[in-house]
Amino acid sequence: MPDEIHLLTNPGLDHVTPSLVSLLEDVVATYDTTATVDTHRLKAETNYGAIASFFVDSIATGTTDDTVAIDITPGRKFMSAIAFQAGLKHGADHVFYLHLQSTAYGRCYPDIPRTNVDLVDFTEVV
Repeated sequence: MPDEIHLLTNPGLDHVTPSLVSLLEDVVATYDTTATVDTHRLKAETNYGAIASFFVDSIATGTTDDTVAIDITPGRKFMSAIAFQAGLKHGADHVFYLHLQSTAYGRCYPDIPRTNVDLVDFTEVV
């Protein structure tokens, strides 16, 4: 379980960010641990340099004792592509993608049966 979660958001997500932070805190608490959830908000959705810096800097600030994981599941395609490249190029320990095998359950993660998802670690694939 993570002890730090860094969430990158953009202005178009202001209405869902508080709910997402709450959900992340609930998931971590379910495992009897705590994690800080830090939200980093882009000034503009297409600030590509800031997106790249967020991921590269997050990887660089990890210590040798830390495990750094990047989740490319949520976000815009370009944001996921930048996160994927930064994770592999700059040495993230894991680059995760949560593949939904069916969209029949909607988009809310807690409603999706675990048998309908596959967590892929691209550091093991590429």
